[in-house]
Amino acid sequence: MKLIFILILNLFVFTTLLNAHECFQTTTKIIFNGAAESEKTILCKKKTSDGMLFYVSKTCLNDQCEILKRSPKKVVIKNYYANIGSPGFKLCMELGGTPQIFDFQDEKDKWKNTERCFFGKNDFVEISFLTREWKSFIESK
Repeated sequence: MKLIFILILNLFVFTTLLNAHECFQTTTKIIFNGAAESEKTILCKKKTSDGMLFYVSKTCLNDQCEILKRSPKKVVIKNYYANIGSPGFKLCMELGGTPQIFDFQDEKDKWKNTERCFFGKNDFVEISFLTREWKSFIESK
């Protein structure tokens, strides 16, 4: 009985780890220069150790892209807490990225909306993940 319990527990842990970084092809929609554009994109689910789920590019999966290899350090962002402008967008730009709001279809073909920060042409992370990782290093002026 104890052996069966251990096998079931190991199977659960293995399955959870497999699903923690699942990638899928989807259609994304953005507004660019006043017009809607759509494209095929690969999104990967990045699950943190505390169970939170974020979307990243395949190139950023397993912390392989430049922005996720970078150790967070103090950043000073003018008017970070001001009523105008998204704090996440401000952080993205301060770190050298380009923020973007986009819609995408999940695996069940339901449309969702989120924000991402592009670094270069292919690397992106969800802005909420970026903010989570850097929030204790942000100083506002």
